[in-house]
Amino acid sequence: MSEDTIWKGTSSQWKNWKAFALLVASVPASIALHLRLQEQGVGPWIYLFVLVAGLWALWKWALLRSTVFHLTNERLLTTSGILTKVTNTLELYRIRDLQVVQPLMLRLLGLQNIAIFTSDASTAEVPLRFVHASLNLPDRIRQCVEACRTKKNVRMMDVVGEQPGDVGTGE
Repeated sequence: MSEDTIWKGTSSQWKNWKAFALLVASVPASIALHLRLQEQGVGPWIYLFVLVAGLWALWKWALLRSTVFHLTNERLLTTSGILTKVTNTLELYRIRDLQVVQPLMLRLLGLQNIAIFTSDASTAEVPLRFVHASLNLPDRIRQCVEACRTKKNVRMMDVVGEQPGDVGTGE
């Protein structure tokens, strides 16, 4: 059976608002400092601050742009990296729970953070940060997880009882 793509995308660039705000603020600040300190012999090297802020914002933009989430009807693939690409694969039947968090700022922007909790030892939690709420991803993920579990005849069980490290009755 072939895998069908349910969603493929990246986080919103709103995640990098601090880097972009610093870049925007660095331009007038550098101009003002240059004009104020010009008579003291300070050269145009003061604009180095704008260059550093610009390079930092560009790096943050490229890093976020290079992280791609690919949800299929069987797996969630997360590819990240600018120079070296790394792809993590999560089988959907391993997903235990989802948590959706929408702080006020994200609600105003129509975004949400989704935390996917898994039974996979290598990736216990997979964060999908700053994704559009209009995509209805949590419900789509849940439907795919249930369909995948049914197809593979997999059940998740909660274990109730003493866990290692719990203080028992000593009996």
